Amino acid sequence: MTKKELAIHYREKHGLEMPTKSLARKMAAEHPEIFPDIENARTALRTIEGKMGKDKIKERVFEKPNRPWAYQQQIDTPAKILILDIETAPILAYVWGIWNQNVATNQIASDWFCLTWAAKWLFQDKVYSAKLTKREVLEKDDSRIIRGIWEMVNEADIVIAHNAEKFDMPKLNSRFIANGLQPPLPYITIDTLKHIRRHFGFVSNKLDYVNQILNLPRKQENSGMTLWIKCYNGDTEALKEMETYNVQDVRILEETYLAIRPWIKPHPNIGLHILDGKTSHCPTCGSDNLQDQGKFYHTSVNRYELFRCGNCGASARKRVAKDHINLRRHLITGAGK
Repeated sequence: MTKKELAIHYREKHGLEMPTKSLARKMAAEHPEIFPDIENARTALRTIEGKMGKDKIKERVFEKPNRPWAYQQQIDTPAKILILDIETAPILAYVWGIWNQNVATNQIASDWFCLTWAAKWLFQDKVYSAKLTKREVLEKDDSRIIRGIWEMVNEADIVIAHNAEKFDMPKLNSRFIANGLQPPLPYITIDTLKHIRRHFGFVSNKLDYVNQILNLPRKQENSGMTLWIKCYNGDTEALKEMETYNVQDVRILEETYLAIRPWIKPHPNIGLHILDGKTSHCPTCGSDNLQDQGKFYHTSVNRYELFRCGNCGASARKRVAKDHINLRRHLITGAGK
């Protein structure tokens, strides 16, 4: 039996309720002759997994975009990198004005909740999404779709979102705990908005504007607040439009991430997911195409050889210092601030 056939057998036997990590651990323990380690089993499962999460979660397949300048090769690593975006309902409140209002909690008539979400695994064609039904909107019940996105976040090693640290992830965590869900297993967040603000000086750091400057795919146009109000009132066509808008945001965010990826410092070390004890890998994309730059990275007491990744363009350095301790025995560093 091949790896793929065995993965299909286990997934069909245990269903989607068993997380991929747990199922991979079980496969590796029961068939060490086929799966030498857990990561090997996880990779096999990912190649055959289709629908994620609960029912009524859509999966959409799009053609792979042509992005020759963003990267040269898709490095297949065991790291599960999730790109996501959510859309939420507005907060309704009783107010006496529209400028500089201080709204107390007892003025809130209706709190926010999740309308739709969309997510995809890096480099995979499928985009998963879910939206509320009319009845769920009117009941302000997002529990069904929240369980679906929880499962994907729980699987992820890295989560990418635009304004992830101040919006998407805190908002999702609020809905997770409100719906009685446990915290997802630990993951690392890449907030593209934070890194764009840190490294660039664009007139606007909004996703659509940045993509316009970088000649990348753009957001889908919509009617603005009118669309959100229709969704809040349970308009099924508006909810479909919102879901489509949400899906497009995830697709274009992947392009934004790939474009700024070599600028992200620090980027989660992808090399940790592909350790083989023999080859050095780019910490940003996982490629082994590392080119010596003939230059050193200096700290106050050491210097390290610098490399440029021939795949993603990111810079990296060795962890072992260039000079032996005997050469640095008489090195003196500055004191004080």
